[in-house]
This record gives sequence, C-alpha cells and structure tokens, in this order.
Amino acid sequence: MKLLVATPEFAPLASTGGLGNAVAGLTRALLRHGHEITVALPRYSCIDAPLSPATGRWCETEVDGVHVMLFGDGEAFDRPGVYGPIPGTAYDDNWWRFGRFSLAVAALAGDYDLVHLNDAHVGPVALLTSTPTVLTLHNAAYAVLGPLVEVVELLGVDPSLAEPGGALEWYGEANYLKAGIISATQVTTVSPTHAKELAEDATSFGLGGIVRSLRRPIVGILNGISASRWDPATDTTLPQTYSAEDLGGRRASRAALLAWTGLADGVIFGNVGRMSPQKGLHLLGPELDALVDEGVRLVLMGNGEIDELVDGWVARHSRAVVHLGFDATRSRLVFAGSDAYLMPSAFEPSGLGQLYAMRYGAPPVARLTGGLADCVIDIDEDLSHGNGLGFRSFGSATVAKTMRRAMRYREGFPDLWAAMQRRGMTADWSWRARAAEYEALFAEIIGG
Repeated sequence: MKLLVATPEFAPLASTGGLGNAVAGLTRALLRHGHEITVALPRYSCIDAPLSPATGRWCETEVDGVHVMLFGDGEAFDRPGVYGPIPGTAYDDNWWRFGRFSLAVAALAGDYDLVHLNDAHVGPVALLTSTPTVLTLHNAAYAVLGPLVEVVELLGVDPSLAEPGGALEWYGEANYLKAGIISATQVTTVSPTHAKELAEDATSFGLGGIVRSLRRPIVGILNGISASRWDPATDTTLPQTYSAEDLGGRRASRAALLAWTGLADGVIFGNVGRMSPQKGLHLLGPELDALVDEGVRLVLMGNGEIDELVDGWVARHSRAVVHLGFDATRSRLVFAGSDAYLMPSAFEPSGLGQLYAMRYGAPPVARLTGGLADCVIDIDEDLSHGNGLGFRSFGSATVAKTMRRAMRYREGFPDLWAAMQRRGMTADWSWRARAAEYEALFAEIIGG
C-alpha cells in the first residue's frame, strides 16, 4: 500500500509526548511490512535535520528509513514550540496554522491509496480529499476550535458545513475534531476500551452523540512500543543491563536514580509525562504527607499545568519528591530505577508510560481506564497473570490505598513482586502485532 501519514508530531523531529512516539513506531513497523510510507509534518522551527527540496513549500528528509515531507510555512510554523510557545499552551490561531497544513496535505492526497490522519489538527483533510482516510484519535481533549466564517474561507469548503448540524459547526465555532470524525472513512483510537469510552460525552468532550451515530463504529487498536529500542538487556544508557531472567542489574539503575535525584531511600514511584490534571497526579496532594512518612518517594518527570503544585511538594519534602524536566535519555533511568510506575489518570486513551515501565521491570500502579485497562492486570484479580496494581475510582483515597498495597507486596512478598515484573517485561508490547491490525484495516478500506 502507498500510505500518506499526516500528523502534527513525529518523533524525534517534533514530539511533545506519546503522539509523536506512537506515529513514529507505527510508521516504522508498516515500513518493515513492505508498505510505501510518507509522513507529512509541519516544518517547525525546532526541527534540525538535513533537508532536500521537494516541491512547492515542501522539503524532505528521512528518519529511520521513513520518508518525511516537511511543510514550510514560516508565518504559521516558524515559532517557538509545536502547539504553543511553552509546553501546555496553545497559540490562539492554531485553527489557521493547521488549517493551512491540512490544505497542503489534501493537495498531496491524490497520489496515495489512503491517508492516515492523526488527531484533530489534521481532521479537515477528511473534508478536503476524496482519497480514503483513517482518522486516529490519540486524545479527544484537543479538538482545535476556530471562527466558523474564517475557517470556511480558509478551507474553501461549502458554507453548508458551517450551518447547525454541519460537519464543521460546534456551538457556533468550527471544530476540526468533529469534522474529522464525521468525514473520515474510518475512525480509530488507541485502545479497545477507549473506543467504547468515546461513545460517552464526558470522555469524548461532548462528541458522544456524533460517535454513537457513526455508520462504522470506532475501532480500538492499542498502541505499541519498539521492543528493540526499549530493551533493558541492550540499553547502553543504563548503568548496568538486565533482563527478565536476571533482574539483578536493576539494582544499579535504582541506586543511580537515587544518587541523581538526591532522594532518601524508600519505595520509588516514578512517572514520566505531562503534569496535567488528566494524569491524575494532583490526587496525591491530600495523602502526600502521610505517604512520605510511610516511605513513598516520587520521581516526577515532565511539565504542565500542575507544575506549581508539584514544586510545592518538592519544597515541603525535598528528600522525598523530585520534579524534573523531560529528558528522553534520563527518562529511561526513571523506568529502570523506579520500584513502581504511577499512572492515576482521569482518562488515558492508550498510554505509553506503563508499557515502557513494564518493559523495564516497574509494575504499574494505574487507574483502569482506556488503554491502561487493556494492558494492566491487577495482581489481586488474577494471581497467575497479574502484572501490576489497578484501581477504578478516581480519588485521592483510592490512589493512596493502591500505592500502599504496592508497598506491602514489594516489601512483604518479593517473589510475587518479581513475578509481576517478569510478566510485564516478557509480554509482547511491540508495534509488530499492532501494525498488522492497522494493515488489515487499511487494506479493507482500500479494497472497498
């Protein structure tokens, strides 16, 4: 198949979180399956790569064998950041920036068998091309809204699309996510459980009725990771390699993490990701003092809306809580050195952190929502297959209770804990199997 992948992020060229890594992992896997892949990405000012001129405003480069077309539009994309000047912010004219990018992608689409669209930012492409499209929803929280009249003029679409009930109209604004969901040939999302959750208004941010009315129900395919790139047995960034058969080397990563962060010894709960309410870390606040007294240590890597709250925890418990800026290389030490990995998410379409953590031997302590529910098996619910500890209620008391349960099992039942570690490390979280699911879906759509 000849596939065009349109995305606002593609690691390592431009990535703010899981989206860029997910798109890169899937495209590499599809390439290995023998398909012809072209990735279309805005040429952000942060991209530093050898470039060759292609055509018009496009230039091209290659990343791990994947052909990448970069759309040059200085007025739209020669700015700090991807979506906004600092992480967690958004430019007021993102509708205009990504509308221009969508128009450029649509102009390329006729040369391909199918266009794979990733998130709302490229949703308008489904309105603008007759080529089959698959829209993957990585996070429905980011809809991309804009002024109706101006969006219609920018995209050059039929004004009827902006009328009440039209594909673009959403409470008097243009909604790129709604346009993509309605207009794409098929909508997918990044886990089976989240595909069901999106039919609920709360999880789809009001779009549940649109989702429920789709002729083709949303298909959920869990995200994967690169098994070769994320392998503690070969990871040279770690102080000592280790495997599921021999976990001894993991102690060196744990010691290195404590030395780097300056934390006192205890039970280390790690987290790498956005410091946002979605991730649920703010729930620790009411229980934090007691948890620290009981031996909890927190290594939190990332930035976002709750930075000030987290920094307050650090000020109060400097030997028990550390807050670090994101560092791709150092993040591996967090996965390898933490005793457990904390993900108390309000919602989590798929999540990659728990997959990296399990691969590196840190059992997840996670709220069983979205993709977390599809890969984390609570040890108390299934003693023979459990690979972590799960909970369902989104509340401070529940998070604290589950963390205490993790501490009790790690300290009192080391053989049980090691069994959870090995199950997580040896499970197949690779993109290979996931790519086969996308491949089958694409082939069905192209075939008609």
